[in-house]
Amino acid sequence: MWARSVVLEFSVFLAIIVGLSFLWPREAAGAERPPDLYRSAPVVPWAKSVGEHRYRSPRNYDDTLLYYRKVLRGGWNVSWKKIINVSGTRAQHIENNKKNGRWEGLNIYEHKGATYIFVVFSDQELEKIAEQKEERAREKAGKKRKK
Repeated sequence: MWARSVVLEFSVFLAIIVGLSFLWPREAAGAERPPDLYRSAPVVPWAKSVGEHRYRSPRNYDDTLLYYRKVLRGGWNVSWKKIINVSGTRAQHIENNKKNGRWEGLNIYEHKGATYIFVVFSDQELEKIAEQKEERAREKAGKKRKK
């Protein structure tokens, strides 16, 4: 008799723990990793740089757009525009509506089965990038002279 009550109490305790575990806050199953930031512009995680301000997405075109739709839904002030949709090439532009932002938009396009992200910067940011490049080139030239 005593053993039955202990087993019953343990079963009730276990049921309560299991029931509460469903209410415990946890990361959503479909949550996405936050974007990597390139000069404040959001870039799909694990994207590879393939040129100046250009990245190759590790996802296909539709999944890349879905990623941006999920991630930019929150506090990002953006608008979407279709650029082109012809055989072999599809593209969308995500415009940054934030005034005085470093980046103006993202061009996401698919060409020959690969998906690319091109970051469009403001004129002021492009000037800063050019100045930084020139400074690095001067530093590099100075190091070569010292040797």
